[in-house]
Amino acid sequence: MRSRGTCALAAVLMAAVLFALAGCHALETAGGPFAATRTESASFPASGIPVIEVTASNGTVTVHGVAGQTDVRVVATLQSRGTSHSEASEHVSAVAVHMEQQGSRVIVAYRAAEQTASLRSYSGASFDVTTPAVADVVAQTNNGSMTVSGLRGRLDLTTSNGEVTIQSVVGEVKATTSNGRISLARCQGVLTLATSNGEVVMDDVSAAFDAKTSNGHIGFSGTVVGDANSLSTTNGRIDVAVSAAAAVEFHATTTAGSITSTLPLVGDTQGKEWLATLNPPATAKLSLQTTNGGISIAARP
Repeated sequence: MRSRGTCALAAVLMAAVLFALAGCHALETAGGPFAATRTESASFPASGIPVIEVTASNGTVTVHGVAGQTDVRVVATLQSRGTSHSEASEHVSAVAVHMEQQGSRVIVAYRAAEQTASLRSYSGASFDVTTPAVADVVAQTNNGSMTVSGLRGRLDLTTSNGEVTIQSVVGEVKATTSNGRISLARCQGVLTLATSNGEVVMDDVSAAFDAKTSNGHIGFSGTVVGDANSLSTTNGRIDVAVSAAAAVEFHATTTAGSITSTLPLVGDTQGKEWLATLNPPATAKLSLQTTNGGISIAARP
């Protein structure tokens, strides 16, 4: 493993005077504590299909697949706070982070339980990973967003109080958050998506999927694959756009809302529960369910 660490400490005081201390950098925020960051980086040779395991907290996770890349590269940004420049610098220097390889597994982790009691409330970590384009990812954080792109493989992504963004991925995807949005673009495979207090948006997707939220809109544009697809929300509308040439059976239900379609569906298209097919016989099925919201079915532009 090749590793390097850098730490920068800087302070902004009255009259915009900047003070620098060797190796680190801390910033006095208006009305708040001082903050400091430290970066560490590492690279690992790819062994077979890499399995990237990321554990973060109070920070973001980004994983990007690069065609032709033969190693896994990680940059960790660690942050902490204190009541002074020196305390913030001391705290961030003490933050523990692990970056190691075990066969095909590359493990990068910041765990709050491994920090000293004085650090747990003030510290966090973000990870930026680039990897060969064929790789599996298991990642979790809290109070932070996740972004994954350019991969073929299995993704298992979990966060809270943060958004999940997935682009140009082929494979089996599981993404879960709370108080955050989930968005996908140009993806194929099998998708299992769940959030609360956030919308789910899938654009240019060809997949089998199960997507749900409690308080949020759901949007889907793409190709429905298979007969076990579902979009469900409680307080939000559902908008679906498919090719006018697709053969899809829709089972749509709402309690306080209306169901509309600009496509020539055949079947029961009255009231608040529809069971109707576009271009029968159907080769795919899609269940749409909301309580307080409308449902629209339209042709992809």
